[in-house]
Amino acid sequence: MKESTHDGQQQDKQRFKVAIVGFGLSGKVFHAPFIEQHAGFELYSIVSTRDEAQQKYPKTKIYRRFEEVITNPAIDLVVLCTPHNLHVKQAIEAMRAGKDVVIEKPVALTSNDLLQLMKISKETERQFYPYHNRRWDGDFLTIKHLIQGGYLGNIHDFESRFDRFSPTVSRAEWRYNDPTAGGTLLDLGPHLIDQAIHLFGKPEMVHCLLFKQRPESNSNDSFDLRLIYPNNVVTLKAGVFVKSPGPRFLVHGSEGSYIKYGLDVQESRLKKRLLPSSKTIGKEPVNMHGMLFSPIFDPLKPKKFPTIDGNYMRFYDGVYNAMKYKIPHEVSQEDALLVMKVIEAAVESNENQRHIIV
Repeated sequence: MKESTHDGQQQDKQRFKVAIVGFGLSGKVFHAPFIEQHAGFELYSIVSTRDEAQQKYPKTKIYRRFEEVITNPAIDLVVLCTPHNLHVKQAIEAMRAGKDVVIEKPVALTSNDLLQLMKISKETERQFYPYHNRRWDGDFLTIKHLIQGGYLGNIHDFESRFDRFSPTVSRAEWRYNDPTAGGTLLDLGPHLIDQAIHLFGKPEMVHCLLFKQRPESNSNDSFDLRLIYPNNVVTLKAGVFVKSPGPRFLVHGSEGSYIKYGLDVQESRLKKRLLPSSKTIGKEPVNMHGMLFSPIFDPLKPKKFPTIDGNYMRFYDGVYNAMKYKIPHEVSQEDALLVMKVIEAAVESNENQRHIIV
């Protein structure tokens, strides 16, 4: 008997059993709904010290300790939604126990730790999948389409911003209380850097400024990061004192420009409990569509260009295809390693106030 996955592929009825470790915002919003609705997975267990997980998923086993996941041979895939400093240790334990692992960003705190993960992955023949889900933001998919379609020509200037107004540390305080937790650079940086290297590859140099702006912060609150290529400069910014955000993306090329306001709609809809299977989960309203200045699209005037629907489920489609059919996932371990090397270069650049070769 066959049944369809979210993306329409046919698969065997047997499903992979999944354990989510951690049930904060990430586990609750970005992982559990997708695993529960994906035909190739079973939400078998959740590790949480709170009762919320059991109330939300009464048929799912609730464990209190990570060790209960590692020692259960029924579990095929472990999803780590734990604090950054636990990722490497827990992922190694899971792979050595014969399980594949999805790891929330940042995958590790150093490139050496990430190399260690890659070594263990090879030794155990188990895979880890960096959770860089924002490759499937609708606005980013649209920019990728415009660049590949030649609408903008050769890209010379690319700016991506992810701003918020959060004048006090109100969530995940450990990110800012602990100087080693990396602050906003390790929170939002992996998403923006991954998108940039997916489009343009490895930069030649990096320059970065990090800012501590909230009195209670012991790590960076905002960053201004430049990735420097031979004929292109990528600017990546994130701030916590932005009450009136500017463009999310500004892209300028030899043939045209694209300007896009507003964040991808999937996160806000998931927080309102819209299910991933909803046809509207990634569909952006027309008033949010970006403005395209391109003679290929319209030789007379700038026009709104329809945003491609976002689709985070494609991340888990890729995990399923990798586990079932050994098809490499779009987000590779090498991608995560490059992201971490860029982050390390950014920190060094800030400390020494100079360009750093990657």
